[in-house]
Amino acid sequence: MTIDQDVFDDLWDGERSIGFFVQSAQCYWIVDEKRNFTLDVDKSLRASLSNGTITQEQYERSCLKFRNGILKMTAENFPSYLHGPSVKILSSSELQGFIGAKPNVFEKIENYYLTGEGLDSELFKNANVIRSRLPLFYVNFDRKIFMHMDDGRFHEEYVHSDWVAESGDFSYLIPSREKYWVDAGKDFWKVRFL
Repeated sequence: MTIDQDVFDDLWDGERSIGFFVQSAQCYWIVDEKRNFTLDVDKSLRASLSNGTITQEQYERSCLKFRNGILKMTAENFPSYLHGPSVKILSSSELQGFIGAKPNVFEKIENYYLTGEGLDSELFKNANVIRSRLPLFYVNFDRKIFMHMDDGRFHEEYVHSDWVAESGDFSYLIPSREKYWVDAGKDFWKVRFL
């Protein structure tokens, strides 16, 4: 599969996000609607039902429609999720060159971190394009770990009770061979912190 411009546009617009999944020691790069990375959406729907934000009818309709009826994503139903209409699975080879950084942008960003100078609007926009192409979610079914870097959101509240869940940097959990944002020794993950 080739990555079409619509995927890049959806990532830029925030319509979709990238998640890294581990199941049975296999790694998966997924592009999907941001809401679909919530592991236990039933918790969210029940909270909305109990506080009156949605009706019983809306709750039941949402239960059927959300992720094709997968309210609680688990290792067992993860393969079914992968066949959902909004899911795009990307291979490591497809992600090579995915960052799309303009020449010298890495050096300019490093110079900004070093000196505090040189961050103009063009560099900031290119940095944000790169940032939109970095993963926001980490889900490891083998170790029961859920992490995200979706600022201002509380996805960690909607995970299974026996999981470790938090908002924070998860790059250290991703194997080096999977880090498509590292190109010729340039680690574009640092763009996330501009």
